[in-house]
Amino acid sequence: MKMLKVLFILALVVFMAVPAFAETQNVKVSGAIDSYWFHRTGYDLTSDTQNGVTKVDNFRSNTQVEVSAELTDNVSTVVNVVNERDWTNTTSVSTNNEFDVQLDLANVKMKEIFYAPLTLTVGRQDIWLGRGFVIGNNSNSWNPDAKLSAPEYSVLTAFDAVRATLDFNPWTIDLIYSKIAGGAQKFNADDTDLYIANVNYKFSEYNAVAEGYFIEQNARFAAGAAGAAEYGKSNVTDTIGGRVQFDPISQITLGGELAYQWGDYKPLVTSNKRSRDAYAADVFGTYRFDNVWKPALTLEYVYLSGQDPNDTTGDYGAWNSLYRGRFYTAYNDFRGSVYAENYTGGTAGNTNQEILQVKGDIKPLDDLLLSVRYSYLWTPQDQQVSNTNKDLGNEIDLEATYDYTEDVSFNFLAGWFIPGKYYPSGKDKTATDLVSSVKVTF
Repeated sequence: MKMLKVLFILALVVFMAVPAFAETQNVKVSGAIDSYWFHRTGYDLTSDTQNGVTKVDNFRSNTQVEVSAELTDNVSTVVNVVNERDWTNTTSVSTNNEFDVQLDLANVKMKEIFYAPLTLTVGRQDIWLGRGFVIGNNSNSWNPDAKLSAPEYSVLTAFDAVRATLDFNPWTIDLIYSKIAGGAQKFNADDTDLYIANVNYKFSEYNAVAEGYFIEQNARFAAGAAGAAEYGKSNVTDTIGGRVQFDPISQITLGGELAYQWGDYKPLVTSNKRSRDAYAADVFGTYRFDNVWKPALTLEYVYLSGQDPNDTTGDYGAWNSLYRGRFYTAYNDFRGSVYAENYTGGTAGNTNQEILQVKGDIKPLDDLLLSVRYSYLWTPQDQQVSNTNKDLGNEIDLEATYDYTEDVSFNFLAGWFIPGKYYPSGKDKTATDLVSSVKVTF
């Protein structure tokens, strides 16, 4: 781990120490305008509210403008700015800042810098590992002004990071440092930092890929804070994992990912520090039928270990979802984290989960895709002394996407989360999610 940090620091020093003079060769302006309509009921599984605010119908827009430039000497830059806003004030937060512009991407990429296989990317950038099971989406950026009613639809997913990529085809090695959050004190004393090392190998046959990764998230507490005896390295999640994926025949794709977490669990300065011991797994298979409508059937199993909140001693076993980019459901993945349940002690949808999902896709027209997902959900770990039932429920998601032109698409999503016996009577209302959207890219 010390060697990894040294490499990050050296990359920063070299980047800052060497002046670069570049001439613009090509500039491209692009962007997107996405408009949404939401109709949601039962989101707290009790009433027609969403995080305590009545939320039935709402409109929203995401607008992006991106400028990219190709410079001399294998240097390129990209800047992407975004405005995200609800059309009406449907929260208790003032909308004076609803037309604010947020910075999404702002980075410079230098290929073959100092060494032919090396590419260095510095600045705000997207980071996606594998299928996004652990790293892919900086959810801390979703709702910076706390004004949006559907933050999971944010396009603000980038990380402030330095990324060194070594391309030894078929090997690819990524070393990444990201500043997730900065505290009030100097010298990173109370910041949150992310370190990533990822190795990817692409095989010449069977469309096969294998990769392994090490990730450390270090959330520090401020010096002098009550109970912060572990100041400097307080709440640490270390993750090691691997993924394989291949096509045994052209019609079948099989894959799996397994990850393990250890480190120190101390969410508050007043909490006792405990050792982490958590696991996660994702196994899937897809069969593509030989038919003009291109039907495909996918079976997937996901495991995220959990922790009984009544057990406050010993190892902490709940999976830390970190910055997951892949989501399996329209509602459950955000239940209890983005959207509060009206059930004290309930488990959030990003930990303590087992998911068995069946997904079907079909294209009756070249420009029309129809999808259906059925997910059965249960908890691997009891969450309540008085409630040992592990049946979280079922979710059904239906989706249709119509590509009107190459630049314009329409989408409609209908989802229903039906709570299981895990939830007591009166707190088991079906959550309904209807989303219609039109997306334009230019």
